[in-house]
Amino acid sequence: MYKLTILFHKPTTLEDEQSFEAVWTFDFIPYVEKMPELKRIEVSLIQGTPDGASQFYKMHEFYFETRAAMDRALNSDAGMRAGYALQKFPKGSYKLFFSDVMEMGMPMNNETMKNEQ
Repeated sequence: MYKLTILFHKPTTLEDEQSFEAVWTFDFIPYVEKMPELKRIEVSLIQGTPDGASQFYKMHEFYFETRAAMDRALNSDAGMRAGYALQKFPKGSYKLFFSDVMEMGMPMNNETMKNEQ
């Protein structure tokens, strides 16, 4: 799997947050959801860090089968329109990451191990 992650910085004011939500909901999401070859979308509202508050507000993750599939999606009409909508957010208010996802099985917990013995 391959993933595009967008980390959005926390808006500084309520007005900024309302503006963010409007652009995200009405300008960005409709195109993102139409990108071809998109396997899964995850959106997380950042709650904080072990040290307290976070500089980030929202994390949006887009999963594709391969890097080539992601590239095709981003270069599609819907992907290009989503990219233009992303530019409506203030400069420096988000970060983009491309990742090769390594999925691993979860380790067994102590209860599972006791039941198997």
